[in-house]
Amino acid sequence: MPGTFRLEPAKLIPDWYSQNAALRPKVDKVCDALDELLPPFLYGEWYHNLAALFLTAFFSYILSYIGGGLGSVLVLCFAIAMYYRTSIRKYRMDARDDIQRELSKFKMEDDEESVEWMNNFMLKFWLTFEPVLSALIVENVDNYVPDYLPSFLESVRLSTFTLGTKPFRIESVKTYSNTDPDVVCMDWRVSFIPSDTTDSTEKELDYKVNPKIVIKIRAGKGNAGVTIPVVVENPTFSGHVRVRIKFVGRFPFAKLVEASFLEKPVFDYTLKPLGSDSLGFDINLIPGLQAFIRDQVHTILGPLMYMPNVLTLDMEKIMAGDLDLSSANGVLGVTVYSASPIKNIDTLLIDETPNCYIRFFLDEGQELDRTSVCENTFTPKWNETRYLMLNNLNSLLSMELKTIRPGYKERRLATANYDLSTFDDDTNSKQEGLDVMLLHNGKQVSDLRVDLRYIPVSKAVKRPDGTIEPPIESNTGILRLMINECHKLPSSQISPYIRVIVNGVEKKKTKVVNESAEPKYDESCETVILDKSDTFVRIEVKDGGKNANDKLLGTFTSYLNDISKLQSENEGWWDIMNGDEKYGQIRFNAEWKPMVMAGMNSLVNANGFDKPPIGVIRFTFWGAKNLRNVENITGGKSDPYVRVLSGHQIRGRTEVIDNDLSPEWGETMYIPVHSLKENFVLEVMDWNEKSKDKSLGIVEFKSADLIVQRVGDQSVNPDLWFEPSQPKLDRNVRLLSNDKQTSKGELHYSAEFLPILASPKKREKPDTKAEGSDDIPSLKSLVGTYIKYTPDNLVDLYSYPAGVLRLKIHEVQLSHLTYAYCQVIVDAVNPLYKTAKLRGQSLKFGEQVTAFIKETDFSRVAIEIKPAHADEKDPYKLGHLIDSGTSILRRIMKRKRMTGSTFENDEGVWLKLMGTDGPGRIRLSADYEPLDNYVLNPDESLDNQGVLTCRLLSGKDLKAADKSGTSDPYVIFNVNGEKVYKSDVVKKTLNPKWTNEKFTVNIQSRVTASIRIEVFDWNQVQGDDPIGSGGITLRGDSVESFMARRVDIPLDGVAGVSGSVQVEFIWHPQLLSSKKTQTSVLTSSRTYAHNNLTAAEAITPLPRSSTISSTASSQRLRTLSTETSSSDPAAVHEISGSQSLESVSRYSVDDTVSIAPSQLEEMGNVTNATGRDGKVEFTFIEARGLRGVDKSGYSDPYVRVKVGKSQVFKSKYIAKTLTPEWNEGFTYKVGNDPLVFDIKVKDYNKIQAAVDLGQTRFNIWDLIKLDAPNGETTELWLPLYPSGSGEILLKARYSSA
Repeated sequence: MPGTFRLEPAKLIPDWYSQNAALRPKVDKVCDALDELLPPFLYGEWYHNLAALFLTAFFSYILSYIGGGLGSVLVLCFAIAMYYRTSIRKYRMDARDDIQRELSKFKMEDDEESVEWMNNFMLKFWLTFEPVLSALIVENVDNYVPDYLPSFLESVRLSTFTLGTKPFRIESVKTYSNTDPDVVCMDWRVSFIPSDTTDSTEKELDYKVNPKIVIKIRAGKGNAGVTIPVVVENPTFSGHVRVRIKFVGRFPFAKLVEASFLEKPVFDYTLKPLGSDSLGFDINLIPGLQAFIRDQVHTILGPLMYMPNVLTLDMEKIMAGDLDLSSANGVLGVTVYSASPIKNIDTLLIDETPNCYIRFFLDEGQELDRTSVCENTFTPKWNETRYLMLNNLNSLLSMELKTIRPGYKERRLATANYDLSTFDDDTNSKQEGLDVMLLHNGKQVSDLRVDLRYIPVSKAVKRPDGTIEPPIESNTGILRLMINECHKLPSSQISPYIRVIVNGVEKKKTKVVNESAEPKYDESCETVILDKSDTFVRIEVKDGGKNANDKLLGTFTSYLNDISKLQSENEGWWDIMNGDEKYGQIRFNAEWKPMVMAGMNSLVNANGFDKPPIGVIRFTFWGAKNLRNVENITGGKSDPYVRVLSGHQIRGRTEVIDNDLSPEWGETMYIPVHSLKENFVLEVMDWNEKSKDKSLGIVEFKSADLIVQRVGDQSVNPDLWFEPSQPKLDRNVRLLSNDKQTSKGELHYSAEFLPILASPKKREKPDTKAEGSDDIPSLKSLVGTYIKYTPDNLVDLYSYPAGVLRLKIHEVQLSHLTYAYCQVIVDAVNPLYKTAKLRGQSLKFGEQVTAFIKETDFSRVAIEIKPAHADEKDPYKLGHLIDSGTSILRRIMKRKRMTGSTFENDEGVWLKLMGTDGPGRIRLSADYEPLDNYVLNPDESLDNQGVLTCRLLSGKDLKAADKSGTSDPYVIFNVNGEKVYKSDVVKKTLNPKWTNEKFTVNIQSRVTASIRIEVFDWNQVQGDDPIGSGGITLRGDSVESFMARRVDIPLDGVAGVSGSVQVEFIWHPQLLSSKKTQTSVLTSSRTYAHNNLTAAEAITPLPRSSTISSTASSQRLRTLSTETSSSDPAAVHEISGSQSLESVSRYSVDDTVSIAPSQLEEMGNVTNATGRDGKVEFTFIEARGLRGVDKSGYSDPYVRVKVGKSQVFKSKYIAKTLTPEWNEGFTYKVGNDPLVFDIKVKDYNKIQAAVDLGQTRFNIWDLIKLDAPNGETTELWLPLYPSGSGEILLKARYSSA
């Protein structure tokens, strides 16, 4: 607009940067003296200039203060000005460098640069590379095109393909810098115009070859079809391609090359049917044909390499000669178990219930395989394994749930995807127990439970010394058959094709070659072979002519092993037989690619171990040597342990040995076995606290090496039983990697087989059986031992303390929606079975598990319900159930007497869950298979491990060590050579008596433990003098479980010693957990309770929430002390079944809620007992078995006591211990009314809130029994809840007001 100011655009780059260097002041070119005198860190930053201004003002003030003149001020200003000029110049130079760097980066990412040097290189390289590329395309395109053909075309085959002598051009390249250090990503604009000869020399024009593509299209079906040869000439092409290269540190240094089109490419061509000589016009002029062909090309290339799909080339395989994209380099074993209840498909169903199957395919492309059809069910169970042959792991596996109905089109119900690149790591070759989510339009339809395991083909490996290690021989692998040609067929009027059949299943049907006695095919097929020795191959030559009706011309039949032996002798030529006459010859080659398929166990399916056990294998792991150190980088050593796997289930594991490459375990575990075909994998693992444990090597154990099957002499339905083939196997075995390559280290173990009681089958005897009489059971087992029966002719399970327990987890019901699984723990810290992960409020598992029971009197079984995200190292759980062996046997015998139903038909019983957030219950079935004539080793007894409570009582007739004729004795206790306790000194006596001298100690093995006491005389100045020592072992009757036993230990070891020391021992059998095992509910004390549900409660739906008053109950508190425990410590204390689930008391939890409110249900309900006015003195002595919640594996526990909402006591905290000793207390006035004390043990933290370790509640008048003798004082161990949180020792003494 006239008269207005012209606005200059804002400059992003300052003038001082853009000005020409020649126009800058010459002083910028002169090196300042300060540049050489001052270090670089003293100038150039903004704060340096700020300091210069501050110093100018400060020194000016100093000069004026001391009377300096104007000259000194000018000198100071000159110096500061020189410093400022030097600093600001350096600042601008740094800024220019930063701007230049950013501009270069922006230019690289935003601008596209030309690469003429690359085009010149391709001009030379193309003459060598083009024939190889063309041959590769011809060989592999035919594998993909048939899946995308329209219905009116029978086949499309690429017979000739050449790209000519002129290469493509790279017009421009754009590079991305923000990638991983080992990745280069570029966008290329490429063009291919072979008809453009403007830039070609005369020599290039002389040997120029034009591109030519010949495609044979067969339209129609069967005899009505016709083959049309189509020639494509003068193709032109341009496209925008993204290329991504991943580098590695070994030859050929480029691991993967990925290419994809960012947009649909533009292409043109000349299309001539029937050959260029017959019809020389371009039929693309026909309306609609060119668009149709273009759409077909886009349809084929889209899933292959249109963004986001990428075409991946493995350069390592290309350089090694494994470029065949149609050849399988490995097999993905997919075991499909079952799907959770299908929902959200009402609009997709044709009828009321679907007929479901799973279809497998890669990248929306060719179908690999499919399962069988489960008809008319919303909860399909397949229990099938499919082997999918893969060329590489750069694809996405799609698992599609479909339904089929006769007369209707198949319908897709949902799809789940899994990225196969996760198997690219050698240490991550299997994913077991996966629950993949099936989705339809973003909505969950079901959860599919699968196991995935990638088994690569075993190939030759080049050793560092240059020698070649041959591939591992295996009876399992991939069979690749290449059908080449037929020779000397009797007639040229036939149109032969080849049909390949392996083990009765058609694997390949070749094309039909019309009217030829020498047909050529060059077609291949591949199939997975599980047993090479039992594979039978049949090849049929048939006539595919119009009127031949697929007449069989001849066959070739042979076992695969015979083909492998003879094909090198006859050069692949085999006779075709028609009856007894020779019909001609066929040339084919059989290539065998071995694979190692260890650990694939078909016995473990969606229903768990649903086959009855045949016995138990007793594994003893003695040790290992020279294990691989996977923690060498961190400066440590591996922390090894051994686990036993059956399929994907971990059936047992040893303890972890810290920092030891040659560990010694000496541990025994019993693993149920169900069949001679059940194989176990013994895997040595390295324990990691936060990350996934790493495999150090595996050993495969075959049950058939140890067990033999016996068959009775009956002609019909003979008796079957199993016996050990040898008494014991003792092996030192070299460890192997997961792909059966030799690994470092060896494992020493032994194995024994213990069969179950083999009872003869019941058989009717018509000649001896009277009407109304019962079958008389056999008195002896099949191995000749006598069977113990009850008076009503049932096997007396109580008489067999050891056996195999079979459990079936039917269903778990919770009061809220969840995503969870169950894990079963039996007499151990680690779980031996995990179920599938299910979603919902009612989780219908229907899975079976088997477990070995050592001693029914002591054994305990726990079932934990854990959230899906929690692993075995996570202690969090949604609820749990603990039951004893005797209680389970009681229910089994009751079922057999009352209903007579078998384990398979039993509907189970409902049991209440503990520790749930609201009401919860579980439905279980159980059965028991006793072991025949088994005697447990004493050091393997459950009574062999536990906690020993020692109370020092008195001494008698001790040695006099002082001149006064007395001593000042005290006692030191040593367990297995380690000092564990020191008593107080009792002065001037030879018959001392001690009070409150009590301690507990964990004993890993009662059989091998030794306790030794040392008695000293205390001296104030000189050293203490020994006055005797003695020892005791815990074997036999020295101590008794849960019962106090006083022992007089005689003293010796010192000249003139005499007397004895009296000690009271109480033994508490208990599982002891280490720092490197998860917290288990079975590591707590043995006193626990659960409720059986009544029939009315079992059919009552659970409420979704619960708000119950805490005053609604009146049951007795279960405070179970070690002194008052029952003689049967594993007995289950039943609670009245008439109590409703909704009537369980609920309590609020204050402070930091580490304990779920519902877990207080385990503490029982306080009573309304009353007392008298007075005061009670509480003393908190110690605690044991607490949880370690700090990183060190310990806690800093203290005690907090509340009455109502008021805190009445808080103890000091004891640092870094799980067995704190406080010996602190308080006194509280009490009345005659009920008074509830809330005791909580907490972990102290300086910064964060305290963490709850355990809690208990009681009415004081349940502890103080004023009407009982000595009832004013009590000292007892109170269990902390939730179960597994430990115990606290409390002493309470009442005194009147």
